[in-house]
Amino acid sequence: MKYKSLVIGLLGLVVLMSPVLASQKEFAKGNKFITPQIGINSWTIPFGASFEYAITENIGVGGTGMFWTWSNEWVRDTLIGLSADVAYHFTKVKAEKFDLYGGGYVGFAIYSYSWKDAENEDLGDVGSSGILLGPFVGARYYFNPKIAVSFRLDGSLVGHWSSFGGTIGVTFKLN
Repeated sequence: MKYKSLVIGLLGLVVLMSPVLASQKEFAKGNKFITPQIGINSWTIPFGASFEYAITENIGVGGTGMFWTWSNEWVRDTLIGLSADVAYHFTKVKAEKFDLYGGGYVGFAIYSYSWKDAENEDLGDVGSSGILLGPFVGARYYFNPKIAVSFRLDGSLVGHWSSFGGTIGVTFKLN
């Protein structure tokens, strides 16, 4: 009887510890990821978040939202970028704790600014919004199975806000 209780206890411990001890792929079908992030930029520091859902062992779909604001004594500018993203993850690359990926996005930039004259009178709002389209590459380095640091370089090839930049953030695997 003692022996049977010990075996059941050890099996129970193994079952409870298996999620911790199991070797998990960094990117796998059904995983969900959220990444709060800040931008790397010379004129302002944007912030936002992205979400990704792994629809296959290599392909993820999701979206990104970023917010920029900057001002001086006469002008205040605001830019909001929203995009739908598709990424291919290089899961066959033997890079332990790394998730390397590349892909593209389509989105929309919402830009506005307001300006004032020397007497501090509001001269109105003006802006130019438009479509965004571009590629990106990125990497995540996992500190543990649920948390990674994320770095992404992307560029917009179409629209008023065509440029190249990057973001850095912390990715949380939600499942």
